[in-house]
Amino acid sequence: MFGYRGKILTVDLTSEEISTTPLDEKQAREFIGGAGLACRILYDLIDENTDPLGPDNPLLFLTGPFCGTKVPTGSKASLCSRSPQTGLWLHSTFGGHLGADIKFAGYDGILIQGASKSPKYLLVEDDVVRIQDASHLWGTDTEVVWESLKKETGHKVAGIARIGVAGENLVKFASVVIDHHRAAGRGGLGAVFGSKKLKAIVVKGTDRKVPVADETGLNEYVTALNERKQEEVSFNLYSELGTAGFVDTATMMFGSMTAGYYQVPDFDAYNISGASVKESILVGKTACYRCPIGCGRVIKIDEGKYATGKFSGPELEVTGTMGIQLMNDDLHALAYASKQLDLLGMDFISAGNVVAFAYYLYNEGMITSDDLDGLTPQWGETDTALKLLDKIASREGVGDIMAEGSLAFGEKFGKVTLAAQVNGLDLPQHDPRGFSGMAIGYMTSPRGACHMTADMYNVQMGVSDESWGVVSEDRFENAAVITARQQDFRAITNSALICNFYPILGDELAELFKMVVGWDIPLDELKLTGERIFTLMRLFNLRFGYDTSNEFLPDIVMRPLEGQTEGFVPDTDAQLDAWYDYRNWDRTTGKPSDEKLRKLGLHSL
Repeated sequence: MFGYRGKILTVDLTSEEISTTPLDEKQAREFIGGAGLACRILYDLIDENTDPLGPDNPLLFLTGPFCGTKVPTGSKASLCSRSPQTGLWLHSTFGGHLGADIKFAGYDGILIQGASKSPKYLLVEDDVVRIQDASHLWGTDTEVVWESLKKETGHKVAGIARIGVAGENLVKFASVVIDHHRAAGRGGLGAVFGSKKLKAIVVKGTDRKVPVADETGLNEYVTALNERKQEEVSFNLYSELGTAGFVDTATMMFGSMTAGYYQVPDFDAYNISGASVKESILVGKTACYRCPIGCGRVIKIDEGKYATGKFSGPELEVTGTMGIQLMNDDLHALAYASKQLDLLGMDFISAGNVVAFAYYLYNEGMITSDDLDGLTPQWGETDTALKLLDKIASREGVGDIMAEGSLAFGEKFGKVTLAAQVNGLDLPQHDPRGFSGMAIGYMTSPRGACHMTADMYNVQMGVSDESWGVVSEDRFENAAVITARQQDFRAITNSALICNFYPILGDELAELFKMVVGWDIPLDELKLTGERIFTLMRLFNLRFGYDTSNEFLPDIVMRPLEGQTEGFVPDTDAQLDAWYDYRNWDRTTGKPSDEKLRKLGLHSL
């Protein structure tokens, strides 16, 4: 198979049995790889009785056909499981070079089953696979694990995934940190690692030549593609300023990054923007394997209470949650908080949101300092937030309930309608009052509130793809149909895999499939494949008891604000009506029609 290795490594941590399973070629054609193919594989392994933190919940690292090839951003891979945070389907796409290393080791993916009784790490050196003792690493932060395993294994450039103490303590939004501070961040995959007593995975592959159908054609096409994409605004913005380069545009032009836990529309965030990072603390940048953009920031703060040393710098989402949401404009404090989250191993979005929620409830007089172990959070200061992050990671005091997420924290104090979440997953820093398409995207995403399964903020800023039927229109219009098409498009890019930050178009994807895999896929078939993948994720969630009554935006983001959003609030009912009608799904039950399932070849599942 061109673009694939043809097998998946399977490791059972209970029995310590190691084996390989052939890749199903028919399923690969129907679901591609990454999130799509992982969903199809795990559909046969997970049911409604699977405890997300039990030994029967598998973890699946899965690459796609583009991974390890010369396709731009060709390092992306997915980590998939049942989410301990939402109880729903979970895929988290990550960069770095781990995905490419899995491919270079001769596998399309790694399936982890069972659970160990003592801490372990998995060492994969091509076809030599060992389960190693990790007792000496248990209780250490993600940086210590990374440096220790590079020294212990002798592989300075191996792909390494690891958890911090938050994952060990089963924090529901614990992340898995990958390589140079990338992450499988959302939904609690770090907690699944922790439940299996799996501290890390190290992969060193030596066969760096992934077979492709047309190597000469691919090389020429990629060169031309990169030359075209360098003219794109987003390409240059993320390359020059990192993802936090979007902060100024989001706050000043669109009002899509709100402060004070989604209540303050006009916070001046320049001091913590990507531009300020570049002007003051930036010392370098990093890129994932085969990425021509290089959005990763390397910063250095050597003095003061917020000294970070040389470390990864703050990206967009943490700038929102630990900066703007807290009304904190101290760049050094933000950078320090970003590093702390990385070391502890927690999702920047969910951890930051639950902390900002505590700030909001306290400052509105809805909870007291007694509820927060004596802490008195004030808008603009970060020290309380840092203490709360430590409490969450260790599940100490109030941190124990905060570690369950914003939904549980809101339920404890009778303020659940104020928790900024959908289906248990916290909202990213793209306010639906700034871009209407984010509303229907959050409400219907398979993961809960998610900006990566439908990045409508890009579309409604003017990024169109006529080949896919995704066209930019007024950001306050009902964009439900366009959002559905964008969800199907992202189902493809999250399966192939290619980074959301690389501005690829549908017809360009079809060309890449032809040159990498040898598949001559008409665009209509590719669209159908995206719809098939997205629909399978809904079938998965229906198995878990998915309830359409949870498809709503919380009150906290349904209040009209002045400023750049002009008092706009999305009409969520109208959006849901249009979305369900377009998809030919039943809005009451959430189920796709029999006609739709037959058309997508999913009727027998």
